[in-house]
Amino acid sequence: MRHLAIVWAAALVFVFSVTASGTIFLYEDFESGAPGWQAAGEVNGQSWSLWHLENHRSHGGNWSAGYNTGSPDYNYDVGTSWGILMSPWIDLSAASNVYVHFWSWLETENWPLNYDVTFFMLKLGGSPWIPLAPDIQTFPQGEWNHLTADLSALAGLPAVRLGFGFDSVDEFDNDFEGWYVDDVLLDDGATPPVPEPSTLLLLGTGLLGAGAVLRKRIRS
Repeated sequence: MRHLAIVWAAALVFVFSVTASGTIFLYEDFESGAPGWQAAGEVNGQSWSLWHLENHRSHGGNWSAGYNTGSPDYNYDVGTSWGILMSPWIDLSAASNVYVHFWSWLETENWPLNYDVTFFMLKLGGSPWIPLAPDIQTFPQGEWNHLTADLSALAGLPAVRLGFGFDSVDEFDNDFEGWYVDDVLLDDGATPPVPEPSTLLLLGTGLLGAGAVLRKRIRS
């Protein structure tokens, strides 16, 4: 995609699972203003992000992060738009295992044809954003889905950032509710999630290599 497709890299498995307890590196339920989180984007070429705190839908509590115009329309029918929701920087230098978990509610154009694009993304130190999951639309729309992935290839890195990217691609047929993200957790997965064949989403390769390259740069 012209705005968000930067470097294809990852060997990730997304599954529905129960979040395991363990060391927590990041947790955000969006109930306290999401300190340290940032949003960037464009609408019709103007700097403006549709990502915002929203109490129209939430998985837990009252608030989530939503990509739409908010009340009263709750859509992204404002022309061409894209936006990235970015976590604070996370120190994984003491980690040996890393898992990400989050809840996702999605309604986009003409699913499953993917005219609109949603990415789960990573930023490793000063690297570009790496889109890891470009087709979250394959999960059921109009309901909350629990997604988790093994990011243990990033263990030992001192500066990692999570991102959620949305791209409307064009200005047509965008009268849909967009994307909500809630209860984002990065932990050591004391009991790693066990995938089931019906829920796997396997993507590309390269996350291990990206982590190794960054470690080499840090050591040198």
